[in-house]
Amino acid sequence: MRAARAALEPVARSRFGERMADHLLALPEAASARVFLLYAAVGAEAPTRPLAERLWAAGRVVCLPRLIPGRPGEMEAVPVPSWGGLVASPPFGIPEPPGHWPAVGPHALDEVIVPGVGFDLEGRRLGQGGGYYDRYLARLPARVLRVGWAFSVQVVDRLPEDAHDQRVHVVITETGAIRCRIRSA
Repeated sequence: MRAARAALEPVARSRFGERMADHLLALPEAASARVFLLYAAVGAEAPTRPLAERLWAAGRVVCLPRLIPGRPGEMEAVPVPSWGGLVASPPFGIPEPPGHWPAVGPHALDEVIVPGVGFDLEGRRLGQGGGYYDRYLARLPARVLRVGWAFSVQVVDRLPEDAHDQRVHVVITETGAIRCRIRSA
């Protein structure tokens, strides 16, 4: 899935990011959502900047994750007014809000845009292996919409799952929104 994602031309990835923003904003849940947690895409990841800019233009609150110093594997959501002012996080170098910007709790969020190496049709997610998002998603209120954000080449019929893995409700790709068939508890 990483290779398929990386094989996409940069121009196509950029165009797909615009389409993905259209698809997310067309969801009925997006009409009432005010506070979104996105991530700063790096490398060949599906771009999130087009979505962030559309959300800011619509007066919505955009948060980005920040790793919590002294709490390995933990992250928090921080409202950001723009891409300006972000700093490279240790140890990964991913752009994040600086430490002095205040965070909000998971209860403040309406939608969480989740990165992944891959997703399946039942909302399973293959992440980078650090467990940051699984731990964070486990803390969300049930009303928060969990959205996988990936190119269509990253979506498969079925992925393996561990007991601690957290699923998404919807996967957004350049081709549309996939409502996941999530198992009942």
